[in-house]
Amino acid sequence: METISGAKFFVLQHIENYLIGLGASQSISDLVTFIIACCIVGLLAWILKRLGTKLLSSVIHLAVKRTKTLWDDFLLRRKFFSRLILMVIGGVLLGTARIIFAGYAPMIIDTLQLILRIYLVVMSTLLFGSFMEALHDIYNTKPAAKRKSIKSIIQAIMIVVYVIAGIIVISIIIRKDPTQLLVGLGASAAILTLVFKDTILGFVASIQISAQDMIRPGDWIEMPSKGADGVVAEINVNSVKVENWNKTVTMIPIYSLVSESFTNWRHMEEGSGRRFKRPLLIDLHSIRELDTARIDAICQHPWIAPLAETMLAISERTNTSPFVNNIGLFRCYIEAYLHAHRKVAQHMPLVVRYLNPDENGISIELYGFSTEKSFAPFEEVVADIFNHLLSVAPVFSIRLYQRPATPTVSTPTEPFADRGTVIPEGTSQPPLSAKP
Repeated sequence: METISGAKFFVLQHIENYLIGLGASQSISDLVTFIIACCIVGLLAWILKRLGTKLLSSVIHLAVKRTKTLWDDFLLRRKFFSRLILMVIGGVLLGTARIIFAGYAPMIIDTLQLILRIYLVVMSTLLFGSFMEALHDIYNTKPAAKRKSIKSIIQAIMIVVYVIAGIIVISIIIRKDPTQLLVGLGASAAILTLVFKDTILGFVASIQISAQDMIRPGDWIEMPSKGADGVVAEINVNSVKVENWNKTVTMIPIYSLVSESFTNWRHMEEGSGRRFKRPLLIDLHSIRELDTARIDAICQHPWIAPLAETMLAISERTNTSPFVNNIGLFRCYIEAYLHAHRKVAQHMPLVVRYLNPDENGISIELYGFSTEKSFAPFEEVVADIFNHLLSVAPVFSIRLYQRPATPTVSTPTEPFADRGTVIPEGTSQPPLSAKP
């Protein structure tokens, strides 16, 4: 074993003198003391690790459980304290390595210190990663986390930290200044750009999305080009995870959300209503003029009577013709009914209009906003509205259009006739399905 001039660690020096006194050669005594030095370092590392992982970790765990704050719980969960202890152990070993191996060849000390320095760089990176993950967990407990996610920012920071750590490790191995490596990387920036193109695009896109508050976890987004229609489950530096309504998962490259169009329904969910826009198809053959007696009979119907006055007021205000037809009065009733519906947002636009007639008859379109915004309750409100309108349409002698399965099939009886439909005596009500 090669040695250099100078005093060795006092324990090793006593052992070496004892061996030489017994008649051992210098090389044998150096080898034995070197093995003992390695054992001392190993024993010291084992003792420190046992003290750190058993004693200090238990004390820290107990202290964290007794505190009322949450930040230390998140740090403990992310292994911050255990990695900190391991980092301290590496620092202690690095400081004692030169003392224990004093008197041996510099290459031995340099090799051991090189390994320990790389270990400290790796542990420092992992320690910083634990801190950033705990910071993200703490942020997720705040109300602001529902408005803006910082996961992509944290991932971008960690990528930069990993790159810097890699440069430092390489500089330790080749024993060069890290700044020289950075200068060398500048020459290969074009190659790195091609290799890490998706990561760079994702990093820039994640900053844009975060700055402009384009999407958040929990947002309902729709992106047909990517087959996505569901809730954003996760946002990271490279992709956005969307859980679709059919319980499938779509991974969207995050830069696609910047370069392509998508729909975010968050403002609808945060607003005061969700829009419905549904048509009622009316058979043109069922449209007829109403005389005074027929109008009075309609207004006296038990389903219509509660809104008859409002319906007539709307008809008088909007009708400029000398006559009233059943589809016009039916449209006025729909408007009065929607204005009286407790689940229809009255402070938002509400329109009942005609669409252009076509081969399917003429459509009365209902345009308004429901106060229920969740999918199932919203559909229940719209279904309730149409259930009522489909029931009262025959009261106005309105026949809803339905394309017949065969041209000759007709319905001999009128649906809802047993519910008090206003049909003049001596007349027949046309069937629901008839030729256009």
